[in-house]
Amino acid sequence: MRIATNSSKIDISKEKKTASLAKIFSRLLNKGDVVFLYGEIGAGKTTFVRYLINHFQRRSKKSLSEVTSPTFNIMNEYEVKNLIINHFDLFRIEKAKDLQNTGLFEDFKSKLTLIEWPEKIISKPKNRYELFFEYNKNTNKRFLKIKKIIFDLEIKENLRDNKYVQIKGDASFRIFLRKYRGKKSSIIVYCKKDKKKNLLDYDAINKYLIKNKIFAPKLYFQNYKNNYIEIQDLGKQTVFDIFSNKKNNKTFKIYKNIILYLLKIQRIKPFKVKNFMGNYYKIPKYTKMKIFNEAKIFCDWYVTSNKNKKETKRINLNLKKIIKSLLRNIKLKSDTFVHRDFHISNIISYKNSYGILDSQDAVVGNKAYDLASLIDDVRFQTSEKLKANLLNYYIKKNQNKISKIEFINDFYILSVLRNLKIIGIFTRLSVRDQKNEYLKLIPYAWRLIENRIENKTIFKDLKFFLNQNFSSKLRKKYAN
Repeated sequence: MRIATNSSKIDISKEKKTASLAKIFSRLLNKGDVVFLYGEIGAGKTTFVRYLINHFQRRSKKSLSEVTSPTFNIMNEYEVKNLIINHFDLFRIEKAKDLQNTGLFEDFKSKLTLIEWPEKIISKPKNRYELFFEYNKNTNKRFLKIKKIIFDLEIKENLRDNKYVQIKGDASFRIFLRKYRGKKSSIIVYCKKDKKKNLLDYDAINKYLIKNKIFAPKLYFQNYKNNYIEIQDLGKQTVFDIFSNKKNNKTFKIYKNIILYLLKIQRIKPFKVKNFMGNYYKIPKYTKMKIFNEAKIFCDWYVTSNKNKKETKRINLNLKKIIKSLLRNIKLKSDTFVHRDFHISNIISYKNSYGILDSQDAVVGNKAYDLASLIDDVRFQTSEKLKANLLNYYIKKNQNKISKIEFINDFYILSVLRNLKIIGIFTRLSVRDQKNEYLKLIPYAWRLIENRIENKTIFKDLKFFLNQNFSSKLRKKYAN
């Protein structure tokens, strides 16, 4: 049996048909899915849920529960192996504000959530199934219609053809799903806020990389009007995943290969490329003013969040002067393709080489910037010895094209300013977006800054200023 969407109504008058359909539907569901069940009393919602939960239990070889509608309890919970199923009945909920006490969408991404009478929910999850149970005119037959909603858009396809699984996102406004069609997969990228950069410009830069024989996701389909694109899936194994494996013993070798790949990227010449709307996109320049504005995020968010109003004004005024002084000391030209987030979480093992993810922020800038992103990566801690070896390896491989003294000068300055920016961004993600998980990375970002400014004459003023205004205790705040 194929489960169809839209115009297809499935006759479930016979309970055997309801049981069969629930069995098929259960195979489509994953942890994090939300299922809304609409329909009048007696239309078959709870019967369907009972068969659905029982099928999960049967596959896990667990005894079958007597599933009843939680009309008075509001919610019944079932645990099937490593899956928790929450079954809600909102019939008795009179006002939308009363939903706050039900725990309705509390940690729902780690559970399967089934909800009867979802009409009372105002703010609905963007990704959900909607099941509509109804009688015919004579009330002697019952029907079911199933819809799959992604990003508030109805998917017009047979539900068994494709499977959608939400995957871990990043610090941006984007949402990612992996779409499976048999053994093949692709990635859906949804972004409503700042979508020009995250969808349109992102694909243009990927096209630019692909033209220059750099692995980046190809565009399969775009629905820019409805805020999403479908792109090539380069796989699941990032270099961060490889390094996180305790059995990995090739860290230095892999880093060296990535540096060789970075040199390949840096050899390509920036030019205009057509985006999927037919317009030319020109990769912007990474000017010193842009770098200053990014470093200033530290002032706008971290300082503001950790100092009183009087201190904030004084600290920011003086720190901005020091940042501008450092920028005046940058030596190299801005003439190189810069990914801007070139760290191991955005580099994926692909076809005996590497693929590049999240290139939407790419600019034409300083040759040292992406190496600083790679070596002084706040998300992955490495030894000072490894950092020094990687820096020397890059310089050795590029020694005929750069001045070692100028390159190291710029590398240190850009690393420090980048990590000041990162501390500011992670604070902003917590304060503005309630993404508190990034706070735990701040202490290591401080350590990276401390390492680069130690015993360097160019950082004398910055080191003194930071030591005067940001205590060791404050820098270690949020550390595990």
